Amino acid sequence: MAQYVNYTSRNFSDIRTDLVNYVKQYYPSIFNDFNDASIGMMLLELNSAVGDMLSSNTDRMFQETQIDYAQQRSSLMALARTFGLNVAGNRASATIVDFSVTVPVYGSSFDITYAPLIQAGAQVNGNGQVFETQDDIDFSQPFSSGGIPNRLIIPNFDNNGNLTNYTLTKREIVTNGYSKVYSRIITTADVVPFLNVVLPDNNILSVESVIVLPGTNYSSDPTYGQFVSETYKWYQVDALAENLVFVPDYNSFSTNPSITPGKYITVDNKFITEYTDNGFLKLTFGGGTQDISSLTNYGINPNLINQIGDFINNLSLGNTLSPNNTLFIQYRVGGGTSSNIGQGVVNSVGLINVIVNGSDTPTNNSVSASLIVNNPIPALGGRDAPSIEEIRNYIRYNFSAQNRAVTIKDYQTIINSMPGQYGIPFRVGVQENQNKIQVYILGLNADGTLNNTSNSTLQQNIATYLSNYRMLNDYIEVLDARVVNISIQVDLLVDQNHSKSQIISQVVTDIANYMNVNNFDMGENLYLGGLYQVINSVNGVMNVIEIRVYNMVGGNYSVNQITQPYIDPSTMQIDISDAYTLYGEPETMYEIKYSSSDIIVRAKTF
Repeated sequence: MAQYVNYTSRNFSDIRTDLVNYVKQYYPSIFNDFNDASIGMMLLELNSAVGDMLSSNTDRMFQETQIDYAQQRSSLMALARTFGLNVAGNRASATIVDFSVTVPVYGSSFDITYAPLIQAGAQVNGNGQVFETQDDIDFSQPFSSGGIPNRLIIPNFDNNGNLTNYTLTKREIVTNGYSKVYSRIITTADVVPFLNVVLPDNNILSVESVIVLPGTNYSSDPTYGQFVSETYKWYQVDALAENLVFVPDYNSFSTNPSITPGKYITVDNKFITEYTDNGFLKLTFGGGTQDISSLTNYGINPNLINQIGDFINNLSLGNTLSPNNTLFIQYRVGGGTSSNIGQGVVNSVGLINVIVNGSDTPTNNSVSASLIVNNPIPALGGRDAPSIEEIRNYIRYNFSAQNRAVTIKDYQTIINSMPGQYGIPFRVGVQENQNKIQVYILGLNADGTLNNTSNSTLQQNIATYLSNYRMLNDYIEVLDARVVNISIQVDLLVDQNHSKSQIISQVVTDIANYMNVNNFDMGENLYLGGLYQVINSVNGVMNVIEIRVYNMVGGNYSVNQITQPYIDPSTMQIDISDAYTLYGEPETMYEIKYSSSDIIVRAKTF
């Protein structure tokens, strides 16, 4: 009699009505007391309630499988895993910290032999928050590990005007959080495919290093050398099916001491990480093995046994852990919105290793003891784990990315995501020419001016790093970009009631700030209309009469000329009559190299 059941009734009222009608139609002689207080109606309403709950649960279960309607975090996390999205946990704030030391004098400069090295992982504190450096800080070098000029040299004099020492300041990026180590003895019960290890903290930022040391009797944490040793190291990958990771190539020579050569290596000791629904970080190790030891008991030629091992190799998803060893996981905790703190708060030193190798031990100790720190800008960027709505949007737009370089923008993004130790160009321009991807890069000199003579190590690192992301038929060529040096001359009409010299000085400063290379990307048009607005906003300027732009070529300037026509080829005055614009090209960037001499302002009073 199931054909008479109405399957579209899904709530209590509709199901109750259908059951009452059903009983009236098919059992009129057995039951006819439909009073709310009757036993029969109690049974009908009980069945209606059960049907209503089943329908509600069915609807809710279906709802939790839809990106737009899921409400539970666990449902969205499951959808994220299905779409290959690894949802992040807490995000750490970052800031800049000035590390300053006092070093002795040597001749007319500082004694570079006493310039210290602060090893990576140095901790600085402020407002209850801990920040760590990610790279070594080498005071003997004017650049950061990413090739950015960051050293300031300040001479110190006594009351008689005698030079006593120098203060060296390195301006470095630090991130919130500190390192912890988790250890676990691997027993025979742990030798299973895809072993899961859940770390005990729920504010984990990242996994820094995973190693497996032989033996089980360890009373202290491994050394720094053990954590970075390739002998013991396990590598994090995005998916266990991946087997290529980008690592330092210590066998190659670097043309710049601040840039480490890199290479791809094939690994079988690998793991993946993902956050659980409750915010804990889970590591999943590989599920393969190539153990043929049991076959050696049959008296067969060992060479044949080894060949069998080649056939049964199932390491494509990584190795399983081996028993009677100890697993060590170094990870960082912290982050969240509470890590966003103000300027000048980070002013104390925590765990830190300062190495000074001068010839005099007391002086070495004095240099180490002179270290002071301060953050000139606030720490920003700290956030708690993504909300349900954030996860929903991440899922929706994640699938289209595919972690591949398909467009020009993809190449720029991937280059900028290359780890800093392998070098980061100051500016990147990319263009496509008959399936040839031409990457143009610019660096910075120690004085902050553009440098278009990059080192071969950086070029090779970029080409090697992109090789794992490029399309099959794309050929990558890394080249030096073109720097076009310009000079700007301005004629002004100024108010006679204001100081002409102060107006000129302020206009020069504002033009230099406007033209700062940090404000522009490679290939970007330079609109001089904005410069008119900047100059007109200076107090005392009544009118900008004329702006002239000249191409500075040769000598201390770049040899590159602008492709835009000149008004006068002898003076190289550039024609800006077309919309007051210097037009950019993918491989070109404009620069005022010497603001003190390349910005000329003349003023007439009114």
